[in-house]
Parts: sequence; C-alpha cells; structure tokens
Amino acid sequence: MADVGIMIVDNVDKKLVSILVKDGRTSLSEIGKQLGMSHVAVSKRLEKMQRHGLLQVTAAVNTEKLDVKMLFMAIETENSEVADMILEKYKDCPRLIMLTPVTGRYNLFAVMIAEDTWSLESIIGTCSLRTEPGVRRSETWFGNAPFVPKYLPIDLAPERDANDVTPCGRDCGSCKRYQADKCLGCPPTSHYRGTLWVSPRTAPKRQRKSKS
Repeated sequence: MADVGIMIVDNVDKKLVSILVKDGRTSLSEIGKQLGMSHVAVSKRLEKMQRHGLLQVTAAVNTEKLDVKMLFMAIETENSEVADMILEKYKDCPRLIMLTPVTGRYNLFAVMIAEDTWSLESIIGTCSLRTEPGVRRSETWFGNAPFVPKYLPIDLAPERDANDVTPCGRDCGSCKRYQADKCLGCPPTSHYRGTLWVSPRTAPKRQRKSKS
C-alpha cells in the first residue's frame, strides 16, 4: 500500500521529474548521466517517489493531432456531500480529463473531451456532472485542443463493463439523443460508434490478474 503522507523532495528529485516530463522513456542510465549518479540511485529515487504517490510515469497524446474538442464546466453544488458524490461517480469517465475543487462562485471545475459538437451537447444536457441532483447552477465553455499542455493523458482503450453500463451508470442504448444519432455514445460500451477511442468491435480483451 502506497504511503500517502507528505513527502519532502530535494533538487535532485525535482530535476529527475523534469527529465521524465520532457521524455518519459528516458533510460535510467541517461538520467543518471544528467544527474551525476548511478542508474541504481536513480531507480531508488523513482521507486520512493512512486511509493509515496508523488510520481506516475504515463503516456499522453497530442490532442490537436486527434482533433479533440474541449468542454470546460464550472459547477456549484448544494453542499460538499454532492461534490463528493459527483467525484466518486465520474472518476472513471474516459471523457473526464480533470475534476478539481475550486473557491469562489463555483466549487467544482471540470475539463472534458469529445469528438464532435453533438457529443459535447449531449455531455452538457443529458449525461454530465451538471445534470446531477444537488447541482445548483453551472456554466460551460467550448474549445479546441489546448496550446498548453499539448499532450494530455487520455485512456484511448478504457476497460469495458460486462453489463455494458457506462462508468456513471447510464445506458446509451435507451438515450434519445443516441438513438437520433446526436451522440456517439460512451467509449467503454458496445454502443460507442466514434473513432477517438478504440472501436468496440476491435477492443482486445484485457486479461484478469490472477488472485495471489
């Protein structure tokens, strides 16, 4: 189990992270050369930061190359319990890039993605955070792929539910917008008919990890 306590990082750790941010495939030996230490020492620092939950090395994609559409959403909930419920319900949504608490006029801010404006409209009006009970008001803005950062962590092959239910518990098949071809559907279901995420017909089955 990862240690989630506060971790103190030194300048070497910060330089190490900076190297990986620029290129996550940089070898331990190359990082060691840049930092003036052995690859073993680099490995120990990486392992420590990962163990404390400070660092995760992942892939990110160029959203401009994929012609991704962005949705920015500010939400005010009735109380913190509603905000917690929204966080738990949408944490596995493949369209959700960021969901963070904020202060001021609103208390939640989300960044989501879609392939086209039809799907963006569906996210706003039919199957999104702002339609949940307990949401007092919201504002939304559309946009294209961001200038900065150019690369975003998007899971292009989300794991599919055996019962064909979306991560937030909805059924695309019974949605009127989906039936009217005004939404491409949710990527982790067989209803999805877009091209940004992996096609349901070609999605490889993920092997289940054996219990130890």
